[in-house]
Amino acid sequence: MAGSASAPAAHDAVRFEIIDLEGTADGTDGGVGGVGFGAAGAGAGGDVARPEPATTDGGGGRPSRRRRWYTHPVPWVAVAVAGAFVGSVVLTDAVGTGDRPDVSGAVGGLEPIDEPPQERWSVPVDPRGGLMTAPGAIVTLSDRLTAYSVEDGTTLWQSEQIEDHASCMPRVDDVPRAVVVCTTAVEDEGVRVTTVESTTGRIVGDRVVAAAPAAVALVGDSDLVRATWSGRDLLVAREDAASGEPRWEQLVEHDDTAGQMLSGGPGGDGVIVDVGEGVVSVAAPGAVATFTLDGLELVRDEVWTISQLSDGRYAGNAYGRGTATVFTRDGEPSFRVRGRLLDPPIDDGSAPGVLVANTFGAIAGLDAATGSSLWALGGSGYRAVVRVDGLLVLQTDAAYRGVDTASGEERWFAELDEGGQWPVLSDGTSLFVVEGMRMRRGDAPDLVALALDDGSVRWRWNLPDDVYHVLAAGGRLFLLSSDELTAVS
Repeated sequence: MAGSASAPAAHDAVRFEIIDLEGTADGTDGGVGGVGFGAAGAGAGGDVARPEPATTDGGGGRPSRRRRWYTHPVPWVAVAVAGAFVGSVVLTDAVGTGDRPDVSGAVGGLEPIDEPPQERWSVPVDPRGGLMTAPGAIVTLSDRLTAYSVEDGTTLWQSEQIEDHASCMPRVDDVPRAVVVCTTAVEDEGVRVTTVESTTGRIVGDRVVAAAPAAVALVGDSDLVRATWSGRDLLVAREDAASGEPRWEQLVEHDDTAGQMLSGGPGGDGVIVDVGEGVVSVAAPGAVATFTLDGLELVRDEVWTISQLSDGRYAGNAYGRGTATVFTRDGEPSFRVRGRLLDPPIDDGSAPGVLVANTFGAIAGLDAATGSSLWALGGSGYRAVVRVDGLLVLQTDAAYRGVDTASGEERWFAELDEGGQWPVLSDGTSLFVVEGMRMRRGDAPDLVALALDDGSVRWRWNLPDDVYHVLAAGGRLFLLSSDELTAVS
């Protein structure tokens, strides 16, 4: 049932506590979520705990989040399937059309879809390859990279042959960059980094670097950051992806107490690098740290999820502590609160004076300058999925709540019959959610459009039987099967 009047009531009396930073031993045991490393799941480079990771946007500015990995019958699709609702790209320069916010540049953002989708064009995909993004294009990988226009599916370019078993980025659940970078493990040497110009397909760099594949990530428009063992310590470096020209280096000294939930060892094993919203995080057994994109160290020796706020400050959650900390632009702790800050994947930057936190029993709106409580809504288990035009949408399984970000007033409540397995998408006026899972219902799930103004169902569309994933790229909606990519908007 959507747009129900029997919505859960708000509870303004829910207690929210600001923690005195002066009263702690180190002043660093808190944070809010952008990029970091959780305790469950395996990383691509070994049996390292995989975080809620992130990737940056072009130009070194506001980056977007890489989504949580899910199992999938086609191995590479596990990379494309995005599900973490912590993290976002903030569209500080988005321009709407009339009353419609433009979120098409966000990860999960779409151009307007007012009617049920229909097939526009399709191209084959290699189940051994992957899907990447480029300006105005979606890129597939087989023995080479091929870029297709998101408008009509025409082939824009093809690269020269790419090494077997390559993994390329930015993934389709990221934002386009000036380059596409492919990495391939080279035995006893490190990683081959092949850099391709994203508008032409021309290879502009091909070199071998010291790192493991999971320890290389894109940052900015055309740089990469990598980490490698230097004795017992971890060397972290940002450099030009094509040429290797250095930007900065940092040495994370080994500490036996750091990253105790991680496993692995020197030689590249167990090292994970993630680039998030304004930050670079590295994690390995005995070496854990988070830096700004310019190389300023924010935290060390503890697993955190950290992101940069729209005003240049940073905020983060320390793993297992149940607190969130806001840092100054210079990386100094400013204030700390009980709870975990929520950062929706689709965020247009509206209501910038309000932070939203899960206080483990309620959802609270906080003054972004001081951390003081502005409002609270009773309930638990909710995650933030969209923040557009002053509206915050919270989700738990099949239930959705539309909340005024500034006041905490609940505008609507909607509940579908079943929850879905894929991420929420939006075009600024509707929320596109998948209802049902094939394994439970025995047939294909539905794609449902919920109106952001009142939570009502605008339309419902039964997905084709062979669809494994629904995704957004270049503002367009795509369906992915084991061997075909289809544009439907």
